[in-house]
Amino acid sequence: MFRIKNPFKKEENVNLNIPTTPLPSAEQKVSQPKELEDRKVDFEVLVAKIDVLKFQYEALNETVSNIERMVKEIYEIAKSTS
Repeated sequence: MFRIKNPFKKEENVNLNIPTTPLPSAEQKVSQPKELEDRKVDFEVLVAKIDVLKFQYEALNETVSNIERMVKEIYEIAKSTS
């Protein structure tokens, strides 16, 4: 009626035809975080370079504004003396 399984009895292997994917080797597991860290470092370097370029752009923009102002002043001086 009630059948109790023996915990020490070896069960039969049932083939379910499940495709297995190869597990990554230990080297691949170690290299992936290192590659990720390398990419993070590269990304931080790029962000720093972009910040430097933004600062240089703002400085050049200020210089161009100063040159435009001086050219206008020179033009007004030249126009008033003629």
